[in-house]
Amino acid sequence: MSSFELVIYDSLGKKCTLYSVRWQDSELNETDKFFLRLQENEKLNKPLTDLALLLEYISEEKGALEDFFRFENQAQALPSNRALSEIEVKTRNFPLRLYCLKLTDNLLILFGGGEKTANTAQEGKTSMAFHEANLFAKRILKSLQDKDIYITTDERELRYFNGDIEIYL
Repeated sequence: MSSFELVIYDSLGKKCTLYSVRWQDSELNETDKFFLRLQENEKLNKPLTDLALLLEYISEEKGALEDFFRFENQAQALPSNRALSEIEVKTRNFPLRLYCLKLTDNLLILFGGGEKTANTAQEGKTSMAFHEANLFAKRILKSLQDKDIYITTDERELRYFNGDIEIYL
């Protein structure tokens, strides 16, 4: 796996800071790539809008509450049915998965995702994004465990121990 950077996706919302990952040689982060790639499919416009509203709701209103996530190995996925009901989305089979890593209720790292086309995350159009999300999560968790990076005391940001906010892993 090549080097990647953790970048602020949504600057310090009232409740939660959202980060995303960006490959070292890429202009866009993985979350933006997810939204841009799927917005070309008209049938996914409403679910994409709902997912964007959920991210705003997490960032500004509620934080990264555990009930909002599906647990997918090392990573998690948005949305859960509880998350959708919180923003009043009425759907049983939400067609998208956005993979992420919930570090605290105030700190969430977003990865990529895809259209859910199979019963499990390891199958269908989400399989590559699922695999990649778990690799990202594993490297981030190992960096935290090895004390290469840390979560600030307010649980809103990540830093290197030298104070640097540009995080490359």
